[in-house]
Amino acid sequence: MNRKKVYWISQLCGWSTYVLLAWLINKLNGSEFTSELFYNLFSIFIIGLVNTHLYRSIIIRFHWLRLNTAQLIPRVLLASLVFGFLFHVQQTFVSELLIAQQFFKIELIDTLQKIINWTGIFILWSLLYFIVHFIDNYKKEEIKNLKWEAMKSEAELNKLKSQLNPHFIFNTMNSIRALIEENPAGAKTAVTQLSNILRSTLLMSRKKFITFEEEMKLVEDYLNLEKIRLEERLKITTHVQVNPNIIVPPMMLQTLVENGIKHGIAKSATGGEISITAISDTTFLTIEISNTGQLQNTFSDTGFGIINTQERLKILYAEKAEFKIYNASNNNVTTYLKIPIHFTDTI
Repeated sequence: MNRKKVYWISQLCGWSTYVLLAWLINKLNGSEFTSELFYNLFSIFIIGLVNTHLYRSIIIRFHWLRLNTAQLIPRVLLASLVFGFLFHVQQTFVSELLIAQQFFKIELIDTLQKIINWTGIFILWSLLYFIVHFIDNYKKEEIKNLKWEAMKSEAELNKLKSQLNPHFIFNTMNSIRALIEENPAGAKTAVTQLSNILRSTLLMSRKKFITFEEEMKLVEDYLNLEKIRLEERLKITTHVQVNPNIIVPPMMLQTLVENGIKHGIAKSATGGEISITAISDTTFLTIEISNTGQLQNTFSDTGFGIINTQERLKILYAEKAEFKIYNASNNNVTTYLKIPIHFTDTI
């Protein structure tokens, strides 16, 4: 609903309510509902609509909505007094001359009291009008700020996502290079495997979120690639009990698995095991990745992938996500990730 329609609905409802209250007060005071009372109330309704609309035109014409409180208060008080006086003159003219068909007598105390009453009505109308506009402007400003923050976050997120592909390709190419002399046939298979992975990551890089099923497929392809290189040195176990339609950030799980292999298992002459456990309830998705190795808490042992993951989680989930990487034992590192469950890209 546009603002103009809201304004007129508010005007009609406001003055209708006032007329209704005036009628109830008259009824409680024992007055009968005569044609004269009806025309008086109807004249108040019409005069009220016309004068407040004229008052609004002045507010818009002279940009009162841009003024601060100190500038606004004296203008509102003066305008309310002027319109209160005009309202009294107009309503008295209509009720006395047109309805009662008699000249009205001016009684100073009664006239002042009525002018003050109408002035109060216009002050109340002013308060409601400016409060509504203040709330509306506040919401617009809040939406504008949120959009700005979203744009900044989106730009930063895109920057982080763009860093993942070169990092991943660099690591994978190093793995394939190591295979060329040791296992040429394996290297050929690895190149084919890599092309499949790159095709998937190119599609994923355009998305803010992908399904857990899509992410697990990427992880499986990556593990198959590493299995060619590490052969029997890499043992893989998975335990997944997750709704496949839950959405997750693309390449986040793959990055953590890659980190475990590169900084843990691949450094060991005897290799090791990587275990992936993922479970979900109605609120959170919890993932644990355990790999052979020892965390030294240095950049070389955590690497770019972990820093990238932390930054992306902060942007996407703020304080709602939980992430940690720690030594579970003397020869085991555990990466723990807990994120809120969503099924559509509406975070």
